[in-house]
Amino acid sequence: MATPRGYRKDVTLLETLEIDETAIYFNRMRNTPADYYHFHECPEMLFITQGVGIAVAEHQQFTVKPGRLFVFPPGRVHKVHVEQGARNQYHRTTLHFNGTLLEPFFRDFPRLQILLRQLSRYGEKIRIFDVSAIQPMIEMLFERFERLTSANQVTINDSALLLMQLISLLPEQELENALLSDQNAFSAGIIRWIEGHFQGHCSLEALAAASGCSEGHASRRFRRETGGTLQEYLIMRRIRHACELLVHTTLSVREVGEQSGFTEYAWFITSFRKYMAKTPLQYRKSYSLRG
Repeated sequence: MATPRGYRKDVTLLETLEIDETAIYFNRMRNTPADYYHFHECPEMLFITQGVGIAVAEHQQFTVKPGRLFVFPPGRVHKVHVEQGARNQYHRTTLHFNGTLLEPFFRDFPRLQILLRQLSRYGEKIRIFDVSAIQPMIEMLFERFERLTSANQVTINDSALLLMQLISLLPEQELENALLSDQNAFSAGIIRWIEGHFQGHCSLEALAAASGCSEGHASRRFRRETGGTLQEYLIMRRIRHACELLVHTTLSVREVGEQSGFTEYAWFITSFRKYMAKTPLQYRKSYSLRG
């Protein structure tokens, strides 16, 4: 499959999207898996049309199913894992948007403008909405926008209208964290354990002991339920913590690594560069320039 226009994916946590003057990057994907941790510097809406699985976002799990709409704020690391097959095909739509460019179009709709700002802010929590009751209406909006996109006729006005319609359709009562299915309770417990221990010594032996099973069983079951390895999740969690410290504190890079659970400075630098495509110092400077 060809790489879509405006899209560039490195083997890093940060997934770069070059959003053009239309202020929105729109993509409908059918039978296309995506099973890696990543985050964006812009908000992301993910709408599930078909397929059942889980979304792993930092130290939480959420059920993925048709009619569910996820909103990931900028900087929120996440991964969606769907065991795709003939009986469980994964169809979804993603929207990544530039809230700053779109906000002026919302000026006559103050409630929607406030919601847009909330969805666009760093530090906001992940929002999940069950919109299965109006799924046909949302699909209709997406199909119309897809036709405009295919014909290269999308303008920023079209983008603003689409986002305004979507936000206005969201349920007033935001869903709290989606209930975990029983089959994923084991990995959810492991994620909670990692959340409390990732800054210190976090061995597979200690994790398995806390879970009451062997190391091999813990590794295999976590991978089966989340689609990723324990080591992958642990490194991701430590690096995300390091990103927060680099942006919000004046700790030295070495201190940031230590407080994020990296016992060796070289290991921290190597891991950070691998997942973020920048050194810790470059990452810190990129945020200081924005301020």
